[in-house]
Amino acid sequence: MRRAPMLALLACVGAVAASCGEQERPKLQAAQPLPEAICGPITYGGEGRPQLLIANSGSLQGPMTDHGIQNAQAAKMVLAQRGWRAGAYTVGVQVCDEASAATPAPSPRKCARNAKAFVDDPSVVAVLGPVTSVCARAMLPITNQAYGAPLPVVSMSNTYLGLTRAGPGVAMGDPEGLYPTGERSFVRLAPDDDLQGAASALYGRGLGVRRPYVLHHDGVWGVGVATAFRTAALRLGMDVVGMSRWDGHAANYKALARRVQRARADAVYLGGLAVADNGGRLVKDLRATLGSSVRILAPDGFNEPAALVEAAGGAADGVIITLSAIPTGELPQRGVAFAQEFEQRFGALPCCYSVYAAQATHMLLDAIARSDGSRADVLRNLFRTRVQDGLLGDFSIDRYGDTSLTQIAVYEIHGSRLRLAATLTPSTDLVDRR
Repeated sequence: MRRAPMLALLACVGAVAASCGEQERPKLQAAQPLPEAICGPITYGGEGRPQLLIANSGSLQGPMTDHGIQNAQAAKMVLAQRGWRAGAYTVGVQVCDEASAATPAPSPRKCARNAKAFVDDPSVVAVLGPVTSVCARAMLPITNQAYGAPLPVVSMSNTYLGLTRAGPGVAMGDPEGLYPTGERSFVRLAPDDDLQGAASALYGRGLGVRRPYVLHHDGVWGVGVATAFRTAALRLGMDVVGMSRWDGHAANYKALARRVQRARADAVYLGGLAVADNGGRLVKDLRATLGSSVRILAPDGFNEPAALVEAAGGAADGVIITLSAIPTGELPQRGVAFAQEFEQRFGALPCCYSVYAAQATHMLLDAIARSDGSRADVLRNLFRTRVQDGLLGDFSIDRYGDTSLTQIAVYEIHGSRLRLAATLTPSTDLVDRR
């Protein structure tokens, strides 16, 4: 298999160092497209065919389709703005579906199969995405063992703490087991979910919550964010009156709601997914038993207001969710300008993590531009990222692959829409990470 590093080296034979790279286009072969069974066609607006590919992993079916589409639109918009180039290299993108028709959420099995296709295509220099932490956890052990060097993965929205750090709620073996080579190959722009849990606890305390009950689903992400909430709540002086699992396949949750009621809880935190974990039915049964005075708080796994309202009806009103993303209206000047141009082009403001997808695309193009065209060099450059005056402001990437961005947005559901309630920056004193 011919590799990009060797091709880039051959392109420089007989040339002095100053004339190699930026001043002379590397003589790479045209990009080899990823299989049509998992990805759309290559999108590229430059001359000829691109030399390198970014694989954009997103949900293109099911309840998270809007997120997948907007993230892809944001990435393509950045590539077009930059002339489909990264320094001396021409770059295209293929959008690949991480969701399965058989389930309402991204499928770990499908994510693993996609990851294998990504590493087997020498044209793919990096992965943009995936959307969910569940998918990232399935992909990373495969992308990390790519032939020659790990394939870099840059996510706009993964928040599961165990992708980068150990701590309460993190599954046994994470994060070390996700990087079999021992080299970190994952970078994220969304703050970790322990900060989401801390933000929910902070906001709840401001509402007068003193006796929260914590519920979680089985998935590692749900357990992790629920544990983070519990940790922060205790450090804020709250009396956490219980912590229990909910079964995503249960016909109803009346007994569980009565257990919460007997504990005299004044709030319930839900660590899980609104759609895949039957969160709508859970919210409906909690409201029916506990009434409207008991607050319901949840992480970004419940950021599906329309689907939640469809399942829970009026019981979804007032549910408080967090997002590890800066609200569009509070973005710095460059981010606001990007959001406005996005709205003009596509007829809707970029939601949730779309501007993060755009910033991640800029990061990837900058890393590729400074590289020799190899995955290894792109990865090294990503971990050296220092952004000033970016779409999200100033930030850097640490040695774990985490961002220095720490703002968390808090929303309340009204009707089938989200209404911004606050933007918080929780102290790291409220979290327990290692």
